[in-house]
Amino acid sequence: MKVNFIGIGAQKCASTWIHRVLSDHPEVTIYSGKQIDFFSFFYDRGYQWYEKQLQESGKVAIGEFSTSYFTDSDSPERVFSYNPGMRIILSLRDPIDRAYSNHLHEVRLQHITGRNLTFETGLKNNPMYLLQSRYSLHLKRWLEIFPASQLLVLFQEEIRDTPLEQSRKLYRFLGLDDSHHSKFLKEKINKSQISRHQGFERFARYTGQLGRALGAGSIIESVKKNKWLRRLRQYNEVDLRDIIPAIQPSTREYLQSLLADDMFELSRQLNRTDIPWPTWRSLNDDLKKKLE
Repeated sequence: MKVNFIGIGAQKCASTWIHRVLSDHPEVTIYSGKQIDFFSFFYDRGYQWYEKQLQESGKVAIGEFSTSYFTDSDSPERVFSYNPGMRIILSLRDPIDRAYSNHLHEVRLQHITGRNLTFETGLKNNPMYLLQSRYSLHLKRWLEIFPASQLLVLFQEEIRDTPLEQSRKLYRFLGLDDSHHSKFLKEKINKSQISRHQGFERFARYTGQLGRALGAGSIIESVKKNKWLRRLRQYNEVDLRDIIPAIQPSTREYLQSLLADDMFELSRQLNRTDIPWPTWRSLNDDLKKKLE
């Protein structure tokens, strides 16, 4: 049986939550590690390699999530060639908030370092902050290949406010029993945290990897559950928002002007005049007037 659904992103838009509420549904087989990136980066490995990653087991829904697909120009046609009936899940959030979260992620990965870690510095350094937030630009490529009926768009803000409703919408889209109540429903995912002492965290990760390589995975998992070790690791974590300043008002206004046309087009593409982003409420009002 072919893979019949994929999550395509966008990056930093609740894709981990979606992945998890699907992972414990009894009718779903989903790649546990996320980010196979087959249609974007590893297409040369072929369909057999791809399907082996999923360990198909005859479930109703078989799929994976790779946030690289949304912005990759080749992925829509490649996905269609593999399965014209593919169900596609896209998650979005306020594009400026997404860009800021993207910045926190890059700092956590130490792709940007130094004393000046402001969002404004990151924005100048990495053009993908803005490019990945140009949602209509990327969505257009998918809608040129797939009918809108095969695309489900969820919003992180609605997931935050109404998780049960959004999970049921997701299950119905994939033809699943929507009475399932995931244990991950209200779990907060991907907090933007960094270690106070990087050396300790690197040592802990190295020790875990070495233990698993030597066949001591069960011991490593038991040690990870030790309450004192967990408290030590929690103490070692710092919320990046306590370190990195919020977006400057002038920067937010600048990005609003740059993204206004894109957001207007997104509303038209989705046929929604009520996109749940406070930043763009005036745009929603303008769209409603034009559609009247």
